[in-house]
Amino acid sequence: MKTVVITGTSKGIGLATAKKFLDEGWRVIGTYFDKPIPLEHENLVAIQYDQGNSESVAEVATQIAKIAPSVDALVNNAGILIDATDKVADPVKIRKTLEVNVIGVIDLTERLLALLHTGSHIVNMNSGYGSISKPELDDETSSGYRISKAALNMYTRHLAFRVESKGIIVSAFAPGWVNTDMGNIIATDTDRPYREPEEAADDIFQLVTTVTETGQFWKEGQKMDW
Repeated sequence: MKTVVITGTSKGIGLATAKKFLDEGWRVIGTYFDKPIPLEHENLVAIQYDQGNSESVAEVATQIAKIAPSVDALVNNAGILIDATDKVADPVKIRKTLEVNVIGVIDLTERLLALLHTGSHIVNMNSGYGSISKPELDDETSSGYRISKAALNMYTRHLAFRVESKGIIVSAFAPGWVNTDMGNIIATDTDRPYREPEEAADDIFQLVTTVTETGQFWKEGQKMDW
C-alpha cells in the first residue's frame, strides 16, 4: 500500500484530497491544526500539527517516520491567509504568513526527504497569486500571501533541482478559484465559476500518479508560468 502525507486535511482541498487518496487505496497520514479531521477510515492516520511552530514540525516528522519508513507522496497543502483585505504590507502579518506558508513547509519537507524515494512526488500547494509573470494583481490586498506563494515557488524549483538525481519529483500546484473558506475570502469576481474541492483533489491525484516531469508549476493539468 502506498503512503501519502497531506497537511491541512480538516477541511477544503486537504480533506477532499485525503478522501481521494483513500478511495484510491492509499494510506493517508493527514495533519490538522485545531479542528480534527471529520473522517474515519482504517487507512487514515490523523496527527495534530502546527506548521508555524518548529517544535511541532520536528515532532510530526518524527511521528511520520515511525508510522511510514517510506513515503510515496507529500502534499504540502496547509497554509494561511490573514491579510486578504489589507491594502498595506503589514510586517507582522507577513512574518506570520511566511512562517507558516514557507518556513514550515520547508522545515517539514526537509525533515521528510529521507523517507522519500525514486518515484516519490512532492506537491507544494500554490496559487496564481504566487506567479511573478502572471501575478493577477487585480487589487492591492494580500501582500503577505502573495509574497509567501512566490517564495514557495522558488523553493519548489530549487528543491526539484536538488533532488532530481534521486528521482524525486517536485511540483507546484495552483488549484484555481475553489469553493473553500480561503477561496471565498479572496474571491472578488462573482461571475467567476467555482471549482469544487473534489475537482482540485482529482487534479492533485493525477499530478502525483501520472506526472514525471519535475520542477513545474501546474494548474488544471496545464503548465503555468512562474
